[in-house]
Amino acid sequence: MKIVEANCPVCDNSEYNFLFRDHNHRDKIDCSSSYVQCKKCSLVYLRDRPSWEEIVKFYSSMYEDHTANTGQVDAVELRRQAEIPVTKWKQILRKFRFRPHSWPLESVQDGNKRLLDLGCGSGAKLFEFAERGYDIWGVDVGKDTIRLCKELLPEGHFIQGELQDTDLPDGHFDYIRIDNALEHVPNPKETIRECQRLLCVGGQLMVYVPHGRSFSMRFMKGNSISSWTPFHLQLFTKKSLRQLLEDAGFKHIRIYEYNPTSWLPLSIMQWKKQKQTSIDFNYPRLLALVCYPIGWLAAKCGMGEELVGIGKL
Repeated sequence: MKIVEANCPVCDNSEYNFLFRDHNHRDKIDCSSSYVQCKKCSLVYLRDRPSWEEIVKFYSSMYEDHTANTGQVDAVELRRQAEIPVTKWKQILRKFRFRPHSWPLESVQDGNKRLLDLGCGSGAKLFEFAERGYDIWGVDVGKDTIRLCKELLPEGHFIQGELQDTDLPDGHFDYIRIDNALEHVPNPKETIRECQRLLCVGGQLMVYVPHGRSFSMRFMKGNSISSWTPFHLQLFTKKSLRQLLEDAGFKHIRIYEYNPTSWLPLSIMQWKKQKQTSIDFNYPRLLALVCYPIGWLAAKCGMGEELVGIGKL
């Protein structure tokens, strides 16, 4: 396996602080790398990593029940899950606790606003936006994921491939979402610049990324689900995410910390060496209840598990 040594993908600085060395826990892949933190912009990234060509091979050679994308999922089942009404207690909870993965929240006239999801996966997360009237677009490198998207949302527009190769026109979108995909790309600067080109004047970019200095990354290190060698190439901090958006020309930037309720329980289950995949999210409910206040407090102290970055043109 060819190993390359990378400078910081955000600022290209070569000076760093070593954090820890980790191996692949989830996918039965013989691979280990070192997470370091850039001394200039504070980005956490894999310093010694397989070449991008090798990583692409890993994506395509995983076991059926160990997959970095959607796995063996049925579109009918995804639609059934997406159509389940939000329970009353969740509606009440959302009045006191924001849910940034549902942004933008407003409903629009059918087809009046175009929304692009980069790294759209199975498309299940886009169902709620289609119901609110958005013209849905998605890009993903996975052949099977695009097939699922087209089955789940036949009225949408889905493209297989890298964003830079899609030849989409300038200023075509009102919103672009990158939901836990930017940490996977080898050149995040190029990806964000391409998003800037695709957004119309006044358009908005929403980026969701694992936090490189979260509670689990600080105290559980390689047992954090955010530590995923070699697929999570970079994990952002508030400073590095802001710099990435500013350098691409975005204004009115806001960075939030968020704690997805499953992330800490999954890290603990991984720490216990339980079987762990990106699809099978089974863990005791009691564990989730115990972890919820810990995650909430961690986010208040600057150690939330996820960062949400919003930028406008």
